[in-house]
Amino acid sequence: MDILVTAFTPFGGMEKNMSSAVMDRLPNKIGTKNIIKLLIPTSYERGFEELKHYLNEHKVDAVVLTGQASRPKITVERIAINIGDGDMADNDGIVYTDKTLVPDGPAAYFSTLPIKKMCASANCAVSNSAGTYACNCVMYKALHFLDGTGIPCGFIHIPQNGSAEEWAVELSKMIDCI
Repeated sequence: MDILVTAFTPFGGMEKNMSSAVMDRLPNKIGTKNIIKLLIPTSYERGFEELKHYLNEHKVDAVVLTGQASRPKITVERIAINIGDGDMADNDGIVYTDKTLVPDGPAAYFSTLPIKKMCASANCAVSNSAGTYACNCVMYKALHFLDGTGIPCGFIHIPQNGSAEEWAVELSKMIDCI
């Protein structure tokens, strides 16, 4: 089984993005699963375009998107909504305000990862909103793109503080549930 794990580049003037630090510390294999790592830009448009390009060129069995958030523990996102709206520009200098991400797309998509099983295996919690910044945008567009393929996909927020090594251990437990 091949599982694609993505992480974002630093944004908002930060020197690092914890999601990429954690992704870098993941092993290349978790049980019988091959872990494929892809760093994507913190960009409303280019983040998903790079992911889509990869998915068009390679077969994977599951997609685990990760990003950074100001939360005390890892959170697995339940829902992505068809809206981009934020106070902060992405790395391309773009600010979305009440922007529909996919015209004629549904209002929301639910994660297709086993989120409850993942949270039972690790120190994490379910979150009911991926927000409205680049994380939500990539999650929504990825779920829209993969809709009907049978490829599970979802998003996990990693706390911006703490130990990348410890978060990688928890993320590995969660990935092992897929």
